[in-house]
Amino acid sequence: MRALITGACGFVGSYLVRHLVEAGDTVFGTCLRLQESENTECEYHTLDICDEAQCRAVIATVQPDVIYHLAAITFVPTAEQDFQATLATNVGGTYNLLRACQEAQCKVRFVFVSSSEVYGRIAPKDLPLTEQQPLHPANNYSLTKAMAEMAVQRYHGQAGIQSVIARPFNHTGAGQEAQFVASSFAKQLAQIAKGLLPPVIEVGNLEAKRDFSDVRDIVRAYRLIADRGEGVYNLCSGHSVAIRTLLDTLIAVSGQQVSVQVVAERYRPLDVPEICGDTTRLRNELGWVPRYSLEEALESLYTHWLEKVTL
Repeated sequence: MRALITGACGFVGSYLVRHLVEAGDTVFGTCLRLQESENTECEYHTLDICDEAQCRAVIATVQPDVIYHLAAITFVPTAEQDFQATLATNVGGTYNLLRACQEAQCKVRFVFVSSSEVYGRIAPKDLPLTEQQPLHPANNYSLTKAMAEMAVQRYHGQAGIQSVIARPFNHTGAGQEAQFVASSFAKQLAQIAKGLLPPVIEVGNLEAKRDFSDVRDIVRAYRLIADRGEGVYNLCSGHSVAIRTLLDTLIAVSGQQVSVQVVAERYRPLDVPEICGDTTRLRNELGWVPRYSLEEALESLYTHWLEKVTL
């Protein structure tokens, strides 16, 4: 299987590269800017998905059997600050890849990585969310993901394109950027452990509830979906935890004695209060079950930051 991963140098992309290589696939990755990679078994290409010509060139060169489209602007505050760039990347970039596949007449499985954010603000009675839940994007990021889903559906079945949509819920693990909540906590705790910060951890809204998974379970689901999935799949644990619980678990993992300081700047005004997904389709149709607990994901995340932060 010739697999092309957009956004292969990112947090999730790097895990997917390793998983596909271990599964025996021939793996090609694209990055906006090439960087030194630990995985020499993946062939990397520079690609700005906003550039139509570059998309056509990469598709023609790689001739993939499957495309995992991860490249996107994914940080909600960034999407709020610069909607035009988010629109161009998340929607225009997806369209460019689909058009390139259509023009190349390549028979390809197109796995589009959307987001649980597309469901928007949900009433408690609608939880856990199934794939049939209507989409009500509540921020710029989720709006562009919902728009991109429509583009993917529009090209499904054309010129050999067989598309499937993944809606991952929150996931974390070693290597995640510090701008995301679990990694922010873990980094601060590692800095406290190394004596780089006073024993005070800064937080935002601790009452929001999210459905967290280990990134290793998520990338395994992507390959299952690419292999035999159809339609749309939620990728999640099936239960939500409060951000406060996430923090308490990380503090316990770290063994630190810290105080917690709520900082207004860390609040997101458009935060969805609770998200929890239904994994019935993924489990029943594809046989997916999680292999890692949330505690294991957080332990690996904290260990990563302990090794990375320096005195």
